[in-house]
Amino acid sequence: MPTRVLLCDAPDGLAQLQYALMRTGASLEIEVVTDGFRAVEVSTRTRPDIVVAEIGLDGLSGAELVRRLLASVPEASVICYSEADSPLVAAEMLRAGASAYVLKDDGPDAVFRAMRGVIAGNVSLSPSVAGHLAERLTHESNHRADLEAALSELSEQLEYLTTAKADFLANVSHELRTPVTVAKGLAYVLQKGGVPEDEQDEFMTQLGAALDKLMMLIDELLTIADLDRGTLALEASDVDVAPILHHVADEVARRYPNIEIVREIPQTLDAAADLVRFAEIVRQLLENGCRYSPEGSSVLLKGKTMDEGVVVSVTDRGDGMHRALVTKAFDEPFTAGEEILRKERAGVGIGLHTARQLVLQHGGILWADPVPAGGTRVSFVIPAHRGDRVTTPPELGVPEAPATIRTEPQRSASASSS
Repeated sequence: MPTRVLLCDAPDGLAQLQYALMRTGASLEIEVVTDGFRAVEVSTRTRPDIVVAEIGLDGLSGAELVRRLLASVPEASVICYSEADSPLVAAEMLRAGASAYVLKDDGPDAVFRAMRGVIAGNVSLSPSVAGHLAERLTHESNHRADLEAALSELSEQLEYLTTAKADFLANVSHELRTPVTVAKGLAYVLQKGGVPEDEQDEFMTQLGAALDKLMMLIDELLTIADLDRGTLALEASDVDVAPILHHVADEVARRYPNIEIVREIPQTLDAAADLVRFAEIVRQLLENGCRYSPEGSSVLLKGKTMDEGVVVSVTDRGDGMHRALVTKAFDEPFTAGEEILRKERAGVGIGLHTARQLVLQHGGILWADPVPAGGTRVSFVIPAHRGDRVTTPPELGVPEAPATIRTEPQRSASASSS
């Protein structure tokens, strides 16, 4: 029994299709029409087995043509014959119910091959369209994998941020509670009266120290906030920073009377610096060194001028801290050197991070090295003059990237963040 075929195309296209199908010698009954509406009408009357339709004709066309043809003859197979070399168009036609999508560039013979395929129950695609479609599917698959990986990473970051927030609140609460409790207790005692005059002076000194500690913590938190927002602006000028080093050393020495701060500072030390922020860098590093050095030991504060700029280093005699924690302290604020719930030393964990960020703001670099005799040397270099670019001093062994930590497996850095 011959296969009933309905061809729908412009006159020139119909002539080529008819000729190609006749040459095959297959048993076919062929009807031809030149527009989509006529194709639906004839299909309803003749009930063709296969409809070959150009989907780009005026009038009824595209996916709507395919749907209307199948609505009139559900058992028919529709082969789309098109000039559109697009996987999106092909996908749209297949979604509408077409059994094949053949490009006119493939020639009329490709239509007959598609007819044999759909009679066998297969879906047929032009090789070009199939290639594009496979490429797009591969891209979509890879994109989905990338999205899943990104989603997994975001989930991990969210979990980390949730944990970091909890740690931050616990850490800051721990640090704020101490000076507040001290200040509150002293104020209560002084309010009650009856305290000898010499003890009053001592109480007032302790109260002032507690309030200073509280203000210092608040200032540190505000500095971190400004750095994170990118709103912190330095007022750098060419200044002598030697007096600042001495001033900060005196200030820290008063808070750590059992630690000797040894100074190797030249008479003058010219640098391009914001004095307030420079002092903050040195104070953070000195506080760290004193905090993690045993009582009765010393911390060395050293400053010198080199070709690369002004180099300042703080060397402590601590027992050491895990190298991964030192790296984290440089990169992330609120990284304490101990577990928060059993901390023995004060500090909210922002010292090294703050110092590194402020050094970078000065156009410098900061790094840490283990000391063979024990402890850690944390150093930084900033320009000696405005406009200078800091280069890595080779004799210092500074890492190429800012704030990279070089440690030996047997001796980890002891510096932590304050």
